[in-house]
Amino acid sequence: MDDQLLCQKCIIKCGDSCAALEALTKLYKDLRTEEKSEIIRNLRKDLSLIDYEVADDLKTMGEKVINAMPELSFIKEYGVRIGYVRSYEAKRDKGRQVNANCRKVNGTYTAYLPFDFIVTFFEPNIYYMSDNQKKILMLHELRHIGIGERGLRLENHDVEDFKSILDRFGIDWSGFDQEVPDILLAGGDSVKKTKGKGKKK
Repeated sequence: MDDQLLCQKCIIKCGDSCAALEALTKLYKDLRTEEKSEIIRNLRKDLSLIDYEVADDLKTMGEKVINAMPELSFIKEYGVRIGYVRSYEAKRDKGRQVNANCRKVNGTYTAYLPFDFIVTFFEPNIYYMSDNQKKILMLHELRHIGIGERGLRLENHDVEDFKSILDRFGIDWSGFDQEVPDILLAGGDSVKKTKGKGKKK
């Protein structure tokens, strides 16, 4: 139903944009995204559905994380171009689950892709993650972007993760049913994470 028609039928007659309607619309879109992911996960092989798609919501999240995290400020300063992709195909590497990755665009691909890096979230592997965990996952992938004497480069893990993330959120921040803070509030330092801390082997 048209939003304007709903407003005309509403008895409140506030004249402003309806917060309740906006909240319901957002909830509907969120549910539709989850529903779409579930359908694609279950039927992609039978229906030959897409494996990858451009993800505007991940782009929005990435931009917010870049703006909130001082250690990523160089990305904006140097105009680093990042593409964001959602994969409906699970990924494993050397027997280990890959939740997301960051790849540098190299060689002939630079002629076709207007990006310096591509961040991909592998949806089947992160279906259980909360929004806050996904924000930290985004931070993790963006930390792979670096600049050296020869220009842009991929940064390796310093401790199978980034020490700053482990210090703030614990070693198990990406584990099932973990409570993690919203990193977009007060730079993520408003809640010090201690649960799950430990020494990384």
